[in-house]
Amino acid sequence: MSIPHDVSSARRRSFAFFSRPNNPPEADITTWPVRELITKQRPKSAFFTTGGTGYEEVATVVWTNIGSRPRLLTKTLGPRPRSMFASSRGRDPGSPQVESSASSSIGSSQSDNMPLLHPSSRVIIHSGEVVSSGGLLRRKKEFMVLTSDELLRYKSESKASEAFGLSARSPTTGRTPSIGSAGDFVSEHALVTMMNQVVAVYRFGCEGELACSVQVDHLDDSNGTPSSTILQVGSSREAQEWLDILRQVSQTCRSARPPLAFSDSTVKHIARRLEADKDYSPAHFQIFRIVQRCGKVQGRAGSSEDLHKMYSTICYLVIGIHKVHFVPLPKCPSNNSRSTTSLLSTATPSSHGILNLVGIAISDVDDSFTLTFRSPCRPPQRVHLASTEAPEIIRSICQAAEHLRPNWLIPPFSIDIPQNMKDESIPEIPPTPGDDYNGFDRTLSAYCTAYDLDASNIVYGIHTEVEDSPRFVLYPPAYSRRRQYTDLELLAVMRSLRWNEAFASLSFRGISLEALHGIVDTHGTENEPNCSRSGRPIGIKSAGNRRCSLLIHEIRALALCSSKLRRLDVYECMRRKTRREDLAGTFSPEGGCGIVEAVMPLCRRGLTNCDWFDLTGIELVESDLDWLVDAAASRLAHFRGFELARCGLTERMMTLFLNALATHENTLESLNLCGNPGRIHAPSLNNSMSYFPFLRKLNLSRLLRTSGEDPLLTAETLLRWRLEDLDLRSSETKLNKETIDAVAAYLASSQSDSLHHLTLTQCGLTSKDVAVVMGSMSRASGKPRNMHLYVGQNPLSKHHDALVECILSGTTPSHLTMRMVDYPREEMFREFVTAMTANKTISFLDISKVSLPYEAGQDTCAALGALFAKNSTLKELDISGEQAVLESASLGAGLINALGRLSENKTLEILRIELQSLGTPGAMGLASMLTKNTALKEIYCEMNEIHLQGFSAIVNAMEQNETLLYLPRMDRDRVEHIKYLKDKLFQPSKTAVRSAANYHKGKDGKKEHHHKKLRRLNKGEKKVTFADGVLGATGVEQSLMLLDEKWESEAQRLVKFLARNAQLHDEKHNDRAWVVR
Repeated sequence: MSIPHDVSSARRRSFAFFSRPNNPPEADITTWPVRELITKQRPKSAFFTTGGTGYEEVATVVWTNIGSRPRLLTKTLGPRPRSMFASSRGRDPGSPQVESSASSSIGSSQSDNMPLLHPSSRVIIHSGEVVSSGGLLRRKKEFMVLTSDELLRYKSESKASEAFGLSARSPTTGRTPSIGSAGDFVSEHALVTMMNQVVAVYRFGCEGELACSVQVDHLDDSNGTPSSTILQVGSSREAQEWLDILRQVSQTCRSARPPLAFSDSTVKHIARRLEADKDYSPAHFQIFRIVQRCGKVQGRAGSSEDLHKMYSTICYLVIGIHKVHFVPLPKCPSNNSRSTTSLLSTATPSSHGILNLVGIAISDVDDSFTLTFRSPCRPPQRVHLASTEAPEIIRSICQAAEHLRPNWLIPPFSIDIPQNMKDESIPEIPPTPGDDYNGFDRTLSAYCTAYDLDASNIVYGIHTEVEDSPRFVLYPPAYSRRRQYTDLELLAVMRSLRWNEAFASLSFRGISLEALHGIVDTHGTENEPNCSRSGRPIGIKSAGNRRCSLLIHEIRALALCSSKLRRLDVYECMRRKTRREDLAGTFSPEGGCGIVEAVMPLCRRGLTNCDWFDLTGIELVESDLDWLVDAAASRLAHFRGFELARCGLTERMMTLFLNALATHENTLESLNLCGNPGRIHAPSLNNSMSYFPFLRKLNLSRLLRTSGEDPLLTAETLLRWRLEDLDLRSSETKLNKETIDAVAAYLASSQSDSLHHLTLTQCGLTSKDVAVVMGSMSRASGKPRNMHLYVGQNPLSKHHDALVECILSGTTPSHLTMRMVDYPREEMFREFVTAMTANKTISFLDISKVSLPYEAGQDTCAALGALFAKNSTLKELDISGEQAVLESASLGAGLINALGRLSENKTLEILRIELQSLGTPGAMGLASMLTKNTALKEIYCEMNEIHLQGFSAIVNAMEQNETLLYLPRMDRDRVEHIKYLKDKLFQPSKTAVRSAANYHKGKDGKKEHHHKKLRRLNKGEKKVTFADGVLGATGVEQSLMLLDEKWESEAQRLVKFLARNAQLHDEKHNDRAWVVR
């Protein structure tokens, strides 16, 4: 019977092996008739006492028949203390403090050395004749008596009867022996153990002699001495009877009188072990006494006691933060006599990660149980244990595993327990304060500990200001020496994400998953996803009935076990494969990437809510296409988005996929086919794309198309959509006039009102084409269209007047990007700048990497200065340059004077001016401007050859500027400056190099070989020294170190000024918010 509990309390899972039997009141025991037998002064003994005084013993007996059917007497059930918080009460003052002994045979010459006491209990529970074994040749029959408090051993049944004052007939004469003298009585019995000191009771085997043996392991709490007793009886049934009664009496006795609490020295000993393993925390610390047993015994290798000595050890089981530890008992001097079978621990300490637990098994006949641990791709390790506290140990381990893995509905370990133990509830684990995202960080730390990893190497972020948020993003490792994660690190991350419903998107963008692709775990299947969240088997088999790789299992588990996951980003997570051609000229089949095989079967069956996939940069082969087409043909998949850029899709593969994707005409929102080698046939593409009226994002950039005058996308097709993002950039083919007209017709329609990004980069457009596009998107004169138009890398110098006219008239979008535009004449660029000065509609302008035939002249720089000073609509401006090996693009030194006029600007907030070779003069100009400008919030000016002097001037100017929120630390300029000085200072002078060369030549100009010996320099020779300097190598290094320290101090000053400005900005923003309220 289990202890009744409050059914209203919420429980997660239950298995009832934590109940204790209900026992009658202890008052029943006191009603047994007793009588005192002997009261005698015990002689002094150094074994029991350290003082010179003795003490008196009173032996009492109960009137019962030894040898009759055992009578089970129980006591009142008290609250069982937790294992590490044992009762602080000691034993009763009258209870004996003795050394535990074993059941080895006792010769007559040894009987005087045995620990001898009167029985302290008045109730006999069970008794019987057993065979004690002390070795291969030492076997002797003895008589065991189990009372309610202790287990006693006698030489014979008659001696036991005499001890308890009962009648027992002699087996030979039939006479009743008389009760001997007190001295005879004392010499004929010994205490085996107090029943509250029993650690475990179990059977050592199931066959032969071992089946008739019962092992009782016990630990003396007073001195920490472990011992063992083996009871060998005549039959397996009798052994089971002894086993059941011993377990019940031990359980009852421990409930009434718990063992002593763990001593301070023991706790410190265990704490030191856990601290060495970095797993100690007072809040997560539980200790249990256990017996570590061997596995199966093969054959008969001597007696059962010899086997016990070889394979059994009493130790402590400790549950730490992330591990289960097996700690040997602390060494202590042994007081056992020669007849004692000691179990002093010789085992070495060991530990196993809690999250490596794959199996729990507990016996229904004795105190034995088994824990199985397994690391990935390694065989399992089974630890055979025994303890009277086995149910509580199992419960504590399960609670610890649930605390570390709070989201797992189905734990990845098997539980083998008796049927009658499955009703007890596991208490709810209280939430951890400050635990964000369902304890992801806690679970990741536990997996890293279990797999012996450094958790600090794993870098991740959580983004909330994105679509399908929050989004988990895995970044490259923190260690710069290693660019990719190992297989165990990836497993730790993915298994921490499994079952976690805090994230709607998972991104492994740019992280190589190759480490998991070729690995197959053949040692276990506990982590393979075989059922859904509801527990229903999914029944998915791999192609060819082969074992799937870890990558397939982990990706499948991520999609299967989270009902909140909507988007999976594996951008360039697999290496591109080199396709091989066979003899027939066709491409030979390659193994798939694994990711498609993992997820698509789930989508086909509707077992996952993940419906947006970014597979960019992953080479897809025919087997992957089969999975894609098969899933796309099912409406249960409800696909929303596919990003298949640079996936190696041929024309046939794209056609098959688009035809199958037509099933999702009501759900598809995004499609990206950028950079695939397949050639597009425009009419077929329009026919396939017309099925998706809810398309929001479309990317058809860098695709080859068949020749013809048909538009890539017709106006009729475009008008079916309410697009937000359209990318038609091309690297090899130009957009024909028909396509431009179709795009213009779409922009003029109200269907395009939701379009925010239009990319026409590298499409061969002239300024006249761009003017057509801008004119069609305009809704009202002077009112900009909220759209970002990308027209960079186009020959905009043709018909340039049309573009300038659009800018002057205000028929432009709000954001315009014109990167990498070549101007054959400077006058054209100056006209564009002048038009931008008068423009009132563009708030974002990117003209970075603009190329002029030479550096900007005085008139052009004056026009730039006027743009900086007079334009009142620009919020963000990018005029960065370019510095490459073969080509560079910068506006020249005249830009420095133009930057000074930014002090007059009142609207520009973000300025990007990188790679313009500003140098120290440019830094001085920026510093002067910062003391006057109050509008700029961010300035990006790295890689401008700014040295320490210029950086210090900028930092000094920041002391007066209270509005700038971002300014770089100039780390790249700092590195380049130090490298430049180091190369210059360590470069040998020309005279020194010439002198050194002449030193190795003879008079005839040929090289001479000299022995290594000291020699004075001639008058005309000169030492090789540093260039024009007087500093030695040590002095140069010290100077460079001082320079670096000065950079760092200036950078710290900059950080303080920016923090001050951020605080002022927040205070001002909060004040405005209160005014609005």
